[in-house]
Amino acid sequence: WTVVRNAPGSFSLFGANAWAKQYLFNDQLDAYWKTFVTSTVGSVASIVVASPMDVIKTRIQNRDFNDPRTGGQVIKDLLKQEGPTAFFKGLTPKVLTVAPKLIFSFSIAQYITQRCEAAFK
Repeated sequence: WTVVRNAPGSFSLFGANAWAKQYLFNDQLDAYWKTFVTSTVGSVASIVVASPMDVIKTRIQNRDFNDPRTGGQVIKDLLKQEGPTAFFKGLTPKVLTVAPKLIFSFSIAQYITQRCEAAFK
């Protein structure tokens, strides 16, 4: 379930970052604050998209050792007992704790990449 969570999360991080760069700043990240904004958009999108898979993974890991349910059965039970909003439980604390670290690291990586590209042109 980790791969199932990480693949869409990474896609969302890079995709939303590229979208923000193109549509908010016309592909012109000439100031660090713009890089910070695009990284924020990408980071929050990544966390939101990965949240359902993260909830499923957590439910699987926290179930009783003798519980024979598969991942699919955990999903069915979750939908039946708690509804679709259960896939987003804990989203606010996750955004408030994980997003700043992701925003910081992704902003720095993007900024350094931009500076290196400019230096080697």
